[in-house]
Amino acid sequence: MLVVQGKGKMFRKEKIKDKINEKDVGLLEDAFTCLCASTCDEWHCLGNYISTENEKELKNLEEARRFRTFIADLITPDVKNQNWCRIKHICEKAGTCKELITRYLSMGDLETAKKLAEEYKKLYLEYINILEVTEENISNKSSA
Repeated sequence: MLVVQGKGKMFRKEKIKDKINEKDVGLLEDAFTCLCASTCDEWHCLGNYISTENEKELKNLEEARRFRTFIADLITPDVKNQNWCRIKHICEKAGTCKELITRYLSMGDLETAKKLAEEYKKLYLEYINILEVTEENISNKSSA
């Protein structure tokens, strides 16, 4: 179960009809994970193109971007100003942060991994705040 507004404040999952309008935190968390993975995939496609100069990798990059945009559009119908783009950049940072956590853990550096996990948490909370999820409007219901 996800902790959204701080330590010890958890939300149970139950069935609902309209997840997005109800600020279903489970849906938003799944979308965040998907957006992080999609932005990381874009970087890998670009890296593949740079090392191989195979134009297929640019097509893969475009497909990864299309998929990321599709997911972002599902969860951001009311996002204003530059915040739609900020979500993309927050997810890029969070995805890279997760990769760094894994690397530091594999090197046995638990303390650095913990610090990076705190940064990841801040990025996730920034994403939730952009989507205007608060304790007052969050849904404790989910279809999961």
